[in-house]
Amino acid sequence: MRLYGKDNLKQQLDLTAKSGRLPHAILLHGEHGVGKRTLANYIAKLFMCGPQPCEQCHVCTKINANAHPDVIFVKRECGGKYNLDETGKGGLVSMRRIMESVAIKPNDGDIKVYIFEDSDEMSVQIQNTLLKLIEEPAPFLRFVFTCENTDTIIETIRSRVTALEVPCASENECAQCLIDSGNDPEQALSLAKTMSGNIGKCLDIISGEGDTVFMDTAKKIADAIARNDGFAAAAALSEQTGRAEFASVLGYLTEILRDALAARCGTTLNSCGRQQAKAIADNHSEEQILDMLDAVFKVTADASLNLNVALTASYLTSKLI
Repeated sequence: MRLYGKDNLKQQLDLTAKSGRLPHAILLHGEHGVGKRTLANYIAKLFMCGPQPCEQCHVCTKINANAHPDVIFVKRECGGKYNLDETGKGGLVSMRRIMESVAIKPNDGDIKVYIFEDSDEMSVQIQNTLLKLIEEPAPFLRFVFTCENTDTIIETIRSRVTALEVPCASENECAQCLIDSGNDPEQALSLAKTMSGNIGKCLDIISGEGDTVFMDTAKKIADAIARNDGFAAAAALSEQTGRAEFASVLGYLTEILRDALAARCGTTLNSCGRQQAKAIADNHSEEQILDMLDAVFKVTADASLNLNVALTASYLTSKLI
């Protein structure tokens, strides 16, 4: 398995595994699309195959196929949403059911790995239920958590895991990954530049999963900011109907605003909205752009986003214009 742009992190993990000091609980954090799931699978191989996984044994091949019975992606098991108790809908598995399953020994080997993706989506109550499990795990249990924002992970969890930041690949590494996946080299390089080396976002666009819509919305908002058009900004922000869509748009908007700062400093622009970033830089001061970024960061981390997207959009418009 090649981990594009993760050579230093891979070397760190390999050396730690070789010395027998690989932590039983690891937290991988980084922006959406940087490869946290891929790295979580690699760590599962380190636990189950050994240092520098062979990529040929039945353990590695099953993990690569997402078919290993002892590598459990908890969010997927819970139907895509963490819930503490049974809901009775769609056959969802609750966190309580997951907690009960940890007592069952591995099916195929000596180790059982639980991967908690998007753990920053867990409620405080759910996180608290995991404390004892992390503190006093059975000898065969290992845990990998992934998240974008570590601020939403409670301190008692953070103090019991080893946190590792997952970096983006460089534009060239990202392009090479896309080319190795069978994509046109010219398109690969263009996408890599647009997405600033974020492989996951590039693959989302190639697969047609809708990120181009979110990019277009972010560019609309940025264009409205450049023109100080509050009505247009509010209209674009209000197009989103759910938390996930809103968060995706804000992610792209953040990149454009960072580019606006870069334009003020005369450095290279990398976002999907370079033209809009230049316009913002022409019409706003560095201090104003920093205030905009601060507002977007606060909204992204604010729990109110879970409650009322429309109200949050109105609030953010007032801070951006």
